[in-house]
Amino acid sequence: MERMGDPLMAGSSAGGGVTEETPSFLVVDDEPVNAMLLQMILSARGFRVITASSGEEALARFAEDRVDMVLMDIMMPGMDGYETTRRIRAVDRERFVPVLFVTALTDEQRLAQCIEAGGDDFITKPISRVQLNAKIDSWLRTQALYRTVTAQRDALDAHQRRLEMEQETARRIVERASGSNALEVPGLRYCYSPADILSGDILLAARRPNGNLMIFLGDFTGHGIGAAVGVPSLATLFHDLTRRGSHPGEMLDEINTRLFAVLPPEMFLATAVVEVDFAHGKLGVWNAGMPPVVLVQDGEVVRRYDSSDLPLGVVRDQAPGRRQLEYSDLLPGSVLYACSDGVVEAAAPDGALFGSDGLERAVLERGDDDLFGDVLGALDRFRGGAAQRDDITLFELDLDRLRAEGNETGIGRADGARWQAQLILDATTVVRVNPLPAIMNFFAELGALEAHRQRLYVVVSELYTNALEHGVLGLDSTLKKDPDGFEEYYRLRAEAMERLKEGQIRLTVSHDPDGDRNGYGAVVVEVEDSGGGFDYQRYMEANDPGALPHPLAAGHGIVLVRSLCREVVYHHPGNRVTAVYEFHS
Repeated sequence: MERMGDPLMAGSSAGGGVTEETPSFLVVDDEPVNAMLLQMILSARGFRVITASSGEEALARFAEDRVDMVLMDIMMPGMDGYETTRRIRAVDRERFVPVLFVTALTDEQRLAQCIEAGGDDFITKPISRVQLNAKIDSWLRTQALYRTVTAQRDALDAHQRRLEMEQETARRIVERASGSNALEVPGLRYCYSPADILSGDILLAARRPNGNLMIFLGDFTGHGIGAAVGVPSLATLFHDLTRRGSHPGEMLDEINTRLFAVLPPEMFLATAVVEVDFAHGKLGVWNAGMPPVVLVQDGEVVRRYDSSDLPLGVVRDQAPGRRQLEYSDLLPGSVLYACSDGVVEAAAPDGALFGSDGLERAVLERGDDDLFGDVLGALDRFRGGAAQRDDITLFELDLDRLRAEGNETGIGRADGARWQAQLILDATTVVRVNPLPAIMNFFAELGALEAHRQRLYVVVSELYTNALEHGVLGLDSTLKKDPDGFEEYYRLRAEAMERLKEGQIRLTVSHDPDGDRNGYGAVVVEVEDSGGGFDYQRYMEANDPGALPHPLAAGHGIVLVRSLCREVVYHHPGNRVTAVYEFHS
């Protein structure tokens, strides 16, 4: 029962009014004189008093009225005070109702029996008003503290239940966003074990339109809610880009751009990406911040893909197309393993770490029946029951079985089609729209250009970026001569984009499967901006980046485009450029 103010001050005079918040007492005594004496003392302090002359009546009164304290006589006919107290405790186990025995007994064993029966204290007869009030005040304070603690406990329990419900809802959202039929492809087995309800690890799989299988393994910094918050949006972006046919390099650049924009500085995404190209018999792997990805054949590790790049979201992209998968032939009888750092950092009871070596030993020592199960068993045995400290994700890709049972033919392609696409972007549009995905979507429909998409992406993105930043925005890229200059350059870029009111970029891309030479096709990229042009001649004369004024100077991208294209022509005064990318038709 809740009380207003200090219980010791409630009804401090006989004339004080009795309210619902006033402490109430149940006095149990078969002697009317004793019961009347206790009632007078308690009523004088303004307390509410209920009396009972037997154990049976006391139980009935206790059931009817939620009293705050019981003063219990021991020696009563029928049900004595011990038994009555036991039954009171059995009736109401949730509340704390102090029971004070009022007794003339002085035998220590009999007094100990009071406590064993469920009593909290005792008062000896003859009753001392001072002693009685002191003990009542002490137990009312204890009861008030107990109620406060209980209320706080209940509030914490309710909060914990809400948190668990929210986490469970979030887990289901993450699970639905991450799931796909491609994760069930024959030959792919995986273990996904969060350290908490939510995980910072993410495992995604999807098919590109050409039938290639893409597997994306990521590990956000940390684990739990903070790490898992980015998983649904990342999964949506991955599936959208894959469905549109984006080349892995384009996909990684786009994901990095999104993560850099939204993640706090202390967070990033370690990533391993695998592509299986069935049509050309190729395996592509890219590792940035993850444990080594290992390729096993005939009982030995034949390829180890170590981390070779920065995790996603660490730095803003400076060179589109820099992230490239490393491709090699699909080896018969080979199996690929990749994991998050929760595997290699799994600890034994003595603190030793499983490590990359431990994973490789487990892979090489696996049996012939349940290969993946043997690897997981080795990890469990090493941990020896030690608590899991981080999210654990591990997948096995049996390439033979994948090619035999999981190979899917991509959709048809217009390999010999001629087409031309042109985008005219005004100032408002260039601020809001990135045209590169739309242009690259055209290439996604050309299966014959699959092997060239990464280089075409570099050509288009470099020429467009130069037109935007130097032609329309008028930025001076000599600022990028050192790391501090990079930050300043992109700060000025952001400010210029916000102020941009005038300007235009015209981007034209055409595909000719025959080209102008026998046996060669061509993609022609032309970009024109509304700027005043620049001194392009010295950059056209440079044969390598080292010939530029400094390695990060303007023109670095021009040299790169020239190295990829058969022909690059700037038209006076330098605000229009035509690049011809040639390929075997």
